[in-house]
Amino acid sequence: MDLLTQISGFFVAVAVTAIVVVRAATAPAPPPPRPATPNERAHFASAVASHEDDWSARAADDFPSDNWSQRDHFHGQEANTVRDLANNAGVSYEDVLRAVDDDLHRPLDPRSAARAPRRIVNAVPCQPRPIFE
Repeated sequence: MDLLTQISGFFVAVAVTAIVVVRAATAPAPPPPRPATPNERAHFASAVASHEDDWSARAADDFPSDNWSQRDHFHGQEANTVRDLANNAGVSYEDVLRAVDDDLHRPLDPRSAARAPRRIVNAVPCQPRPIFE
């Protein structure tokens, strides 16, 4: 390549970069999401809780004998649902996650504890994955 082509290519790259930087710096920020109502928070918590058994079963089928990968797959499915719930309701992801977390750590009513599904609130330690050959 000759020197003139290299110099013109450099200036084109600098110009395009400058345009992108200016456009990004002057773009309006998206409006902040509105806070979730108590009814929405209850809906988010129950929507996530209602899918947990299916997610666990699917993760166990996809990653047999690998607890860490099962939990990772489970939380990937949970994250997708949280994103969908937040986007559909126009609230922040944090509001949905806080609703789920509050529901997970809510004390159980002793009268209904026997009927309540067992929800996992602990983390699986990171361990080497089994080798399947």
